[in-house]
Amino acid sequence: MIQLEKVTSAEERFILAKEYIKTLESPIDGYWENVVIGNAQCYVIIYDGEKAGHFFVDSHKTLVQFYILSQYFVHAPQIFEYIIESDIVENAAVSTKEKEFLALCLDYHKSISIDQYLFSDNKNTKYELSNFKDISFRLANKNDIGIIKIKCDPAFDGYYEDLVENNQLFVLYSCDILLGIGEFRIFKSNDQYGDIGMIVTEEYRKKGVGIYIVTQLKEHCYRNNLKPMACCNVKNIASKNTLEKSGFVSKHRILNVTLK
Repeated sequence: MIQLEKVTSAEERFILAKEYIKTLESPIDGYWENVVIGNAQCYVIIYDGEKAGHFFVDSHKTLVQFYILSQYFVHAPQIFEYIIESDIVENAAVSTKEKEFLALCLDYHKSISIDQYLFSDNKNTKYELSNFKDISFRLANKNDIGIIKIKCDPAFDGYYEDLVENNQLFVLYSCDILLGIGEFRIFKSNDQYGDIGMIVTEEYRKKGVGIYIVTQLKEHCYRNNLKPMACCNVKNIASKNTLEKSGFVSKHRILNVTLK
C-alpha cells in the first residue's frame, strides 16, 4: 500500500532535498534549489508502512523532485504511476543530471521540451571592458537598490534587499552609470559550488558588459575555492552566448515533461 504524507517542517524539507541533491554528481542550479524546490510542497512516500522516499511538487502540479530509496527502487514505477494518477501531479520538471527520475519521466511522458540550459565552467577566461571609463565592480549596498529596480528586473519585494544583506549582489558602474548587476550564491546543498547570474541594463546590452560581469563573478568563485555554475532559459540565446563566451559549457538541461 502506498501513502503520501505532507511534510510541514521547513527543517525536514531542507534535509530531504539536500540529501537527495547530494546523491547527484553535482547540484542542479541555485535558483532551482532556493526558489523552485524552496517554494514547493514536499511529500514523504510511505510504502507498506515504511518510508520509501519523497517528492516535491509546485503550485502548478509540476513534480520538481522525486527520490526513491535504493531498496525500494524496484517499486519506483508503481509509486510514480500512483502519484501521476493522483490529483497532486500533472507534469514534471527534471534535469538530465537526475538519471532515475528522468528515466521514469521518459516512461510516462506525453510530451517533452527543453526549459533550461545548465552550465559548468570549462575555461578560466579573462575579459576587459575597454570602451567604458572608470569601471567599478563591487558588492552592492542598500543605496544601489533603487536604481537596480529601475534599470533591471524589479523582482519581488525584498529580493534585492536579501541579496545585499547576504553579500550576494554585485553592481557594475561606469562612473555613476549602472551597467548591470551580478548575483552570487553558495549552494546550500554543496558548499563547493557557487551559483552565478547577471542582468545587463537594456541600453548597454551587446557591448560586452555581460561577459565582463560573468568573468568577474567566476573570479569571485575561484578566490573562494568554489566551482562556478550558471543556467539560462532555452529561449534566452543572448544569455547562452554570453555564458559560453565567458568560458562556460552546457552539458545538462532541465526538461519540461507533460505526464497527463
